[in-house]
Amino acid sequence: KLKVLVVDKTGTLTEGRPVVTDVAEVGAGNTAELLRLAASLEQGSTHPLAAAIVARARADDIVLASPQHVSTTAGRGLEGEVDGRHVAVGSASWIAQRVGAIPHADVLAQAGRSVVAVAVGDRLFGVLGIADPLRATSPAAVARLGRLGVEVVMLTGDNVATAQAIAGQAGIARFEAGVLPAGKADAVNQLKAAGRLVGMAGDGINDAPALAAADVSFAMAAGSDVAMQAADITLMRDDLGSVADAISLSRATLAKIRQNLFFAFIYNVLGIPLAALGMLNPVIAGAAMAASSVSVVSNSLLLRRWQPNKD
Repeated sequence: KLKVLVVDKTGTLTEGRPVVTDVAEVGAGNTAELLRLAASLEQGSTHPLAAAIVARARADDIVLASPQHVSTTAGRGLEGEVDGRHVAVGSASWIAQRVGAIPHADVLAQAGRSVVAVAVGDRLFGVLGIADPLRATSPAAVARLGRLGVEVVMLTGDNVATAQAIAGQAGIARFEAGVLPAGKADAVNQLKAAGRLVGMAGDGINDAPALAAADVSFAMAAGSDVAMQAADITLMRDDLGSVADAISLSRATLAKIRQNLFFAFIYNVLGIPLAALGMLNPVIAGAAMAASSVSVVSNSLLLRRWQPNKD
């Protein structure tokens, strides 16, 4: 009966393996130093974008420093001291509050990149563009869900331009950008308040509150343990199409339940009046009761022949 499926972007619609594709230093910055400062600060983080930055620095054989006094602003970024300098790494909007306009950000966002800015003190040091490719199966899965009458809504902490680019590639008309982790559950509750049954699909720790808030929730196979514990269903493949499979199977199962109720009642509806009038032989009545059970079990076994409709 789901009417809306809320999906996280990173790791649900996308591959969840982001890589640094663009490095734009600003002013006196240089590529190696930009990556060193950013990766040094991010090396203790479990966020996928942080992992991408650290992986790029290590691939370039950059030796990382040990950061001090690291603090996190949820959904925004990190700040701390690297080699005695105050460094902040995070979203373009968050860093812009410290240093003003962020060059290159709009161009990278329109290309579907997640934009990470790096500031040293009160000066912008550079900008990183991080790409997380859309899963090849996501557009087809979104289309299938649409044919099942389920509207897909994408939530992401990315900026509007990046969110719009990814949503366009996936065929999603409705999305919300700049959503903080705590805001995902609020978004789910707002959709539920409109009187619609709402599902949620996600894979990360930050998705757990929204998964718990949804009427029905799905965790991706490669998701975090917390997401799997919070979700009602864990998908065995990292493919949003499995959600469409689950909905189709549940509808087929409900149809069988209704058919079985018919088989369970029709024999009694016909037999009880005849028995009350003395017109039903006990042998026939016993056979009818057995036939009712056989009908229900046989009809249920037909579900073994169910196959997901990919059209």
